[in-house]
Amino acid sequence: MQDIHYWKRRSEVHLKDNQNSVQYRQKMIEELRDFISFDAYCCTMTDTQTLFSIGAVTEQSIEDIHQQIMSLEYDSQDINSYVYLVESGKYIGKLSDVSSQSKRYREVLEPHGFSDEIRAALMFHGQCYGFLTLFKRIDNGQPHFQDADVNQVKILMPVMAEALMGFYHTIIDERLFIEEEQSGIIILDEEHHIISTNTKAAQLLTLLRNNEGLLDWQIPKPIQAFCAKLQANKLNSQYSLLVPINNKGYVTVQASVLMTADSQQQIAILLNEASPKEMLPYLLIAYHLTPREKEVVVEVMKGIPTKIIAQNLGISSYTVQDHLKLIFQKVDVADRNELVWKLFTRFN
Repeated sequence: MQDIHYWKRRSEVHLKDNQNSVQYRQKMIEELRDFISFDAYCCTMTDTQTLFSIGAVTEQSIEDIHQQIMSLEYDSQDINSYVYLVESGKYIGKLSDVSSQSKRYREVLEPHGFSDEIRAALMFHGQCYGFLTLFKRIDNGQPHFQDADVNQVKILMPVMAEALMGFYHTIIDERLFIEEEQSGIIILDEEHHIISTNTKAAQLLTLLRNNEGLLDWQIPKPIQAFCAKLQANKLNSQYSLLVPINNKGYVTVQASVLMTADSQQQIAILLNEASPKEMLPYLLIAYHLTPREKEVVVEVMKGIPTKIIAQNLGISSYTVQDHLKLIFQKVDVADRNELVWKLFTRFN
């Protein structure tokens, strides 16, 4: 078993050699194979607020059943659900300990030849930046994970989480070069097969697939998550997910349920380049602003003078000025005008 110092060294090497999170995750999983026997994997990055996947690297045999797994994730209270692992503070779980109680095991994993699963929430500073899931097949010489395997993953978890935090908070300065149609629209049937798209949706769909290393017929994980949660009636149709695309820009995903004339259910996915307003909360986190600093920035964006900001926030004008100095340092700007431009105007 390797200690945390080993994994930190290996993580630093892969962060230096790999420019995107997909390559980093693949390399770390390859290294993990030297110490744990597993037959398949899925490692997803998540939106820290909703735990929605914003992109995953997935072994093909799991890719084939991923939508079924995700549907059960939102449609049932199954053993070691990702949300449960985070909210309970447990963070990691081995399925074989309680497989007889798992609908996921009975209906999806066992019928497809899988005998065990480790799920780990990749937590850093109280935030979940992803999930690592390892699988064993029934025909594996040792079909169940051991406690030592769980302990090895547990050591690795904060190291990968810190790296994924860095990828998640990367500032992307570019704008997407896409069609100027109002929205990208994808229509899917009940089985989540694409029925139709417009030109803008096709372009953004390609970006999302490339972001996960998917083939041109596969459905990106953010869209799978929306479909699963919609069908489980656990999604507000007004919700918008921001997906950072490595070195490209930011895509937003929305979804709603449609009914055909013959009462067949379809799902409409809306894809767009993120607006400056949608990007602002993400950027405030990416620049590591404190909650109070975020409040000051929001006031500045409205053009409110220092004295009124102080009144609105219940602090002194001197304290507002102190916050602004720290904000300018973090965002690397000299004054309010540059701040507004860097966080908002330049993305118009």
